[in-house]
Amino acid sequence: MAIQDDSLSGAEHDWFATRSSLPANAPLIDHKQKYFSDRGFGSNASINKPLTQMEREWLQNVASSTSNNEGDLWREVVASQGLTPSVSTSENKFIFYTGVAGNP
Repeated sequence: MAIQDDSLSGAEHDWFATRSSLPANAPLIDHKQKYFSDRGFGSNASINKPLTQMEREWLQNVASSTSNNEGDLWREVVASQGLTPSVSTSENKFIFYTGVAGNP
């Protein structure tokens, strides 16, 4: 799936939609929950994690970091993929979603 537009939201949706095994037109939240759950960061019968916690744990895993700061995590994630990070969290997200082909 090609990026719908040059926006962060389009890039993020496309990145997760191509990796979640859900229909492409599913909402982003569903794609993210499925992706994180499939990689062991989701909820189970005894734990109901918020999406923000699943995403933070995924970022910590990808970056091999213990930071809880979203900006720091995104910089570390971008750098861990061999890409050049920005000072902006939004730019780092866009760099990641448009520059990473695999499934970290």
